[in-house]
Amino acid sequence: MEGLILQADPANRTILVSHRPIEGYMPAMTMPFHVAPKEDVSKLVAGTRVNFDLRVSKSESIARHLKVRAAPRLEVDGKAIPVETPPNKVALGAPIPDFALTDQANRSVRLSDFRGRVVAIDFIYTRCPLPDVCPRLSANFAYLAKRLIAPGAGRDLELLSITIDPQFDTPAALTEYARRYGADGESWRFLTGSLDQIREVAGMFGLVYWAEEGSITHSAATAVISRDGRLAAVIEGAGYRAEQLRDLVEHTLKEE
Repeated sequence: MEGLILQADPANRTILVSHRPIEGYMPAMTMPFHVAPKEDVSKLVAGTRVNFDLRVSKSESIARHLKVRAAPRLEVDGKAIPVETPPNKVALGAPIPDFALTDQANRSVRLSDFRGRVVAIDFIYTRCPLPDVCPRLSANFAYLAKRLIAPGAGRDLELLSITIDPQFDTPAALTEYARRYGADGESWRFLTGSLDQIREVAGMFGLVYWAEEGSITHSAATAVISRDGRLAAVIEGAGYRAEQLRDLVEHTLKEE
């Protein structure tokens, strides 16, 4: 099985997982699983992607052989590049320092503006040439916007897409990009700022990036922040399913 951890309970040795479908057995869904006694569950936190075997008998089911899926490596010319964790990376469960950026409508936006809502954050740039990275992340947010944000209703969820290419991604460029994905500009905003501001905010979520011959080499991270401003989860990479992100956000919404 392959899934995304929504919640882990080491004391009771259970995990709540949004998992992919198993052909001929069960569809994709969110389910709790008991973990075998010998498995290490200490590193399983919300946002962790895992593979495991599910053993099912007449009386019980149990997850075994858990393996945390490593984040995609950063590579140049096919060679992996060692990267250091940003020094200001925020620990899971810790409060996110407030920050201010500029949205696609040239408005100043602070993270604290959305206190009381769940906030999902990703990092993209509009010129990204790889269909399975930034466009996939944006498509996942478009999926969230359609399914979790009701038109005209009070907003419990805010989506923030932050560019890592602020020199090119002006508010005008972000407005066009937002239009491409059907973003409303309010519940889903696209943010830019100075080079220093962007690097500071990206570092909070462990994002690493640099310019490379006209493009940007970067890691990928999607963060979920709870209503009280704490880091609830981080999904590394862009290879998760949109439904898994939806399940993670819904779980965070229900926890408050």
